[in-house]
Amino acid sequence: MADERAIEELLAREAIRRQLSNYGRGMDRMDKDLVRGVWHADGTLDYALPGIETPEALIDHAWAFHHKCHVLLHRLIQITIDVDVEKGRAVSEAYCIASLFRELEPGAKMREHFFNARYLDKWSYRDGRWAVDHRQAIADLGGSRDIEARFLPRQGRLDTSDPSYALFASLDA
Repeated sequence: MADERAIEELLAREAIRRQLSNYGRGMDRMDKDLVRGVWHADGTLDYALPGIETPEALIDHAWAFHHKCHVLLHRLIQITIDVDVEKGRAVSEAYCIASLFRELEPGAKMREHFFNARYLDKWSYRDGRWAVDHRQAIADLGGSRDIEARFLPRQGRLDTSDPSYALFASLDA
């Protein structure tokens, strides 16, 4: 019985970890459905931004800026998850390090906009999946800086034409 419960907890933690990954990937690929799917339909959030209280409002706010960028990097690290599988509830903390790059001079200068925060999430297991009920974003640091643009020819895409989508779809083929 203890082994079965431990397996259920591991599966729950992995499902939550996957959802956190979906958030970063969805933001980087500007995949609204992937980002939306991290929350339950009635999920809420608090990013300390006036009027931004739902995933849809966050997507609209973020996309308005993301469309001006050339490279998006949202990394969620140092993830701590506690789960109560019997109650179908969990909490997590994940550090988010986001870097959004805009070209100022093609091939020469870029501006990096950075945001470091911690996401404090309340999760529940409903309708056969783990998703966020509420997220509180604790902003730790943010700003921007100009940098020299030294990067290889860009191969990634800011949408579902990114090569990673074909890779994951290849498992279904």
